[in-house]
Amino acid sequence: MAVESLKNIGLERVLADLGDPYMTVEADVDAVDQYVGMVPDLLLDVWRTVGFSGYAGGLLWLCNPAEWQPAVDDWISGLDMPFYDEWVPFKRTAFGTMTMWGKMTGKSLTIVPQEGFIIPVDRSGDMVDEIDVIMQILAALDSDTEMLDTKGDDDKPMFQRVRKRLGGLDASTMYGCVPVVGLGGSFTPRGMGIVKAVDHVRFLSTVTPRQVMNWKF
Repeated sequence: MAVESLKNIGLERVLADLGDPYMTVEADVDAVDQYVGMVPDLLLDVWRTVGFSGYAGGLLWLCNPAEWQPAVDDWISGLDMPFYDEWVPFKRTAFGTMTMWGKMTGKSLTIVPQEGFIIPVDRSGDMVDEIDVIMQILAALDSDTEMLDTKGDDDKPMFQRVRKRLGGLDASTMYGCVPVVGLGGSFTPRGMGIVKAVDHVRFLSTVTPRQVMNWKF
């Protein structure tokens, strides 16, 4: 099958998996074009088609990589990583969990700020075949709320409870502990507030112990 046909099929599948947008945020052409050669063409096509929009009621966001790059840099700065790459943030959740694409290693880095987890998984073996690359994007951009949600201190899913209490988010905000857990806060609906997303995630990197988790998938 031709690469162009694969891309078209992949884009249709990604848009179907994402579902209807919760909030539409258009992406500037120049903002997308600067990542040509750094991320797969399929991801570029997703940005060009739906921008940096939100899905699943605001639980999932296609994040503007230029805006979120400083947060990624803060979280990995000075760490002893098992491998390194040019990581581009392309997805984040309502609680600030970020997913990165590595130019050589694919969907290879996840950062979970509320836990302090930095999770590198080298997927360079899945970067040779175009189908494998497309499958990585499909796996990442699925708006399955059960997979995207996070559990609170009571071990129950947080998103719907927090949204009911605080209201919805926009592309610049997230749900975060106020005060943050490292300063005495609690990861419960009552302990959450709506905060500026990038600023909050960057602040968390200064007060949350960072742990590189060498998990195998």
